Amino acid sequence: MGKGHKHLKRLKSEKAKVKLKTKKEKHLPKGLNVTDTSFKVKKIIIREQLKQHDDTEILSKRKLNIKDLLSRLQHHNTTVRQSAVRELKEILSEHSTSLLSSQFGSLLQGICALILDKERAIRRDSLKILGLILGPVSNDQLNPYCDVLISYLRCAMTHIDPYIKEDALLFLDVLVKNCSHVLVRNSYKVIPNFLDMISKLHSETKPGRQLVTTLNTKNTDVKWRIKVLERLATMLSSIVGFFKSQQVVALQESGRVVHVNETTGYIPIYAVASSQNCEIDFEQTELRENASEKSLDADGLMKYVESLMPLIFDSWIEVCPDEKGVNDSALLLSMEALELLKSIVEILQLIIECIDVLYVDCDVNIKHWFKSNFEGPYVKNLFSKFPYNKLTAAGNFLSTIKSTNRKRQQDFSLSESFDICLGYNLGLSQIYVWFTSVKVDDRFMSKPNRNYCSSIINYLNEKLENWSSINDIVLPQLTKLLRTLFLKASKVWYKNRLDLSETLQLVVNACCNQSKKEMQLQLFSVISDVMLDHTLQELHRENAFKEFISTLPNLLLKPRIHENTIQIINKIVLRYKDWIRKELVVNHDSIIENAKKIEIIGAQDEQLSRLMICNLFYFLDTQIFY
Repeated sequence: MGKGHKHLKRLKSEKAKVKLKTKKEKHLPKGLNVTDTSFKVKKIIIREQLKQHDDTEILSKRKLNIKDLLSRLQHHNTTVRQSAVRELKEILSEHSTSLLSSQFGSLLQGICALILDKERAIRRDSLKILGLILGPVSNDQLNPYCDVLISYLRCAMTHIDPYIKEDALLFLDVLVKNCSHVLVRNSYKVIPNFLDMISKLHSETKPGRQLVTTLNTKNTDVKWRIKVLERLATMLSSIVGFFKSQQVVALQESGRVVHVNETTGYIPIYAVASSQNCEIDFEQTELRENASEKSLDADGLMKYVESLMPLIFDSWIEVCPDEKGVNDSALLLSMEALELLKSIVEILQLIIECIDVLYVDCDVNIKHWFKSNFEGPYVKNLFSKFPYNKLTAAGNFLSTIKSTNRKRQQDFSLSESFDICLGYNLGLSQIYVWFTSVKVDDRFMSKPNRNYCSSIINYLNEKLENWSSINDIVLPQLTKLLRTLFLKASKVWYKNRLDLSETLQLVVNACCNQSKKEMQLQLFSVISDVMLDHTLQELHRENAFKEFISTLPNLLLKPRIHENTIQIINKIVLRYKDWIRKELVVNHDSIIENAKKIEIIGAQDEQLSRLMICNLFYFLDTQIFY
């Protein structure tokens, strides 16, 4: 009862309160209580054509200056980046000189960054622009930016994207063509990346490297390795050229003559005396001193070759056909194998050239090290199948050449007669001959090695005897083989009773053959080096050599002669005057008369060269012409 009583009392009090009257609530019409977000905001953009530009400022077709184009190279939109690259290319093709003098650094940085772009078209266009930038630039201008080029090159060579890695080889081609000195000075940084492109390290417990396969690319493993090895050969060629140029510079500096005034006895140190300031170019001196340190040295070369050679042999084993059931005279190779063999031969020859250049300045006998470690694998994997015969696959290769070049029908027979393996066989022979020239001890050659040497002699003699003008394309390989054989290995071969008389006779015959002009010039330089080397006594005793010496005065009766030939004949007269005396006496008057009208090629002072010809007879009548 108590609770109910309280509730009634509360209700009565609420009813007694004064109630305020409220108006009836009115709602907005349907649809007006919603916020409209359909409006748009648009930036006020001033058209590029309306911007104010200096009259002297270089602009693109869309009125963009270089600063605007460089900023667009980093745009997120592919189309914007690509259009900026194309406009930059158009500007640089017309105004490269003026732009490079003022904005070289920003241009180089912006273009190099595009080498890592995800779009293939942008990467390829950026490489074309890079060629336009680097072409007219001197080495001094480029030196401060070497790190930029090398850093982007290494990033591209080690990129996770296989297509960017593939275009890194094209990037390397541009650098080799326009600034090879940058690559050579930083070769110790770049060369190891070639190994990473075709191989990977073994586990920590097992040292060395193993070949890897390439996935998600259009190239096969062999094609990819061929591309990498071709660029490696180009890189090594630049290094060899750099080392040789350094040797020439060193010889020129060592042979510099300084004339001192003989009347000067003492220099007064404490008294005021007239003196001459001698400027020293410290920058150039430091550059020459540090060039060999920064580039690939002997120790770095040995370490690199030790990793590279097994990979080369493994690559060749994968493509070389199995000998089982195949006759040696019919060993067939695919075109991929032929291209790989070309790269391998070139790389091995360049390694040998590097070793020959570094051998003088190296503490370790690098020649003996290379021979003891790699002669056996080389013979087993490559030279044991020598010579490689003409390939059946070459027919398809030559047919493609015919279709693309559209040769005449009579030229087809010449292409079909060309031995496509001739250059590679000569290169393989030169490498083996070099190995035999390195004497480890006084022991004689083993019977297998003598057989290999005999096969080289037989092959070389056959090619020299049947040489035709169509083979002149591989003349550099022939001369390289002959130089190695005569100048380096002949003493070892004669000691092992390997006769080179027939080979020397064939070379002499080719030098005297007027119908083979190109071959005659190349082989004459080889014979000239043999004549001027007094240590090659075994070759000098050959009858063919003596007969060739006696025919040299006949060159002075020709309508034209090279300056180098005149100098060589002068040296020959000093050393072998007894062999050449008879011909000089018989043709004395004719040579003197012809010296007045003979055409001298490559002479800086023709009058001095003509006097040199006439003074050959000083050893006969002691008469000197002035």
